[in-house]
Amino acid sequence: MDTATVWFVIASILIIFELFTGTFYLLIFGCAALAAAGIAFTGLDLIAQYITAALIASSGVLWLRNRPKSQNSSTNNLDQNQTVEIISWLSDTNARVRYRGTEWDATLVANASNTDTHYLIHETLGNTLIIKPIK
Repeated sequence: MDTATVWFVIASILIIFELFTGTFYLLIFGCAALAAAGIAFTGLDLIAQYITAALIASSGVLWLRNRPKSQNSSTNNLDQNQTVEIISWLSDTNARVRYRGTEWDATLVANASNTDTHYLIHETLGNTLIIKPIK
């Protein structure tokens, strides 16, 4: 079996395992093995294949570690700015509310009063909804 075929088989195995893990590291290593297969196909020696695979793998890992982090999870909160119904006030800042057909614990945002009648979800903190009055 020639070297290009060996590199291609290695790349295929790494990319298939990537489908099961969900990380991008095996995908990067699979791409590096594909590049080494391309180098082997052109007829360059084994040292050039190793160097190509190492350069692509290391630059891919560096890129993956230094890529920008995802947005703040509060921007992806689908509950944000949804209305809730106050069932009862437990204290000046804590209440039981009805949201999506069930009861939830809720806390008022800082410097808000519990005299309003309509409230929105400002954010979620675990299973507690942080609510604010509708203005």
